Amino acid sequence: MDNNQISINRIDLRSRGIPPENARSAVDGLGEAVMQNLVRQGVLISGQRIQLGDINLERLSLTKVGDAMEIRSEIARAIAQEIAVRIGRK
Repeated sequence: MDNNQISINRIDLRSRGIPPENARSAVDGLGEAVMQNLVRQGVLISGQRIQLGDINLERLSLTKVGDAMEIRSEIARAIAQEIAVRIGRK
C-alpha cells in the first residue's frame, strides 16, 4: 500500500447539519481510510499511480451526523468506489 499514489484535483462534498469541528475531524486521516478501502476491495495493484480530476460525491447518507469516524468512513467508501469505477475495476 505504501508504493501507491493517487492524485485527486478536487473533491466536492456539501454538508448539511454537520458541525464544522466534526467535518474537520472527519477529513483527518481520510487518505489512509481511502487507501484501506481500495486495498480491501482489491482495486490497487502494488506501485500503482492514479491521476484523477475532480470527484463530486453529491449526497451521502449518514446515520450519525455527529460522528466524525462515521463521516470519514462514508466519505472514504464513496471516494474508493468512484476511483474503482474510473479505473475500470468495479
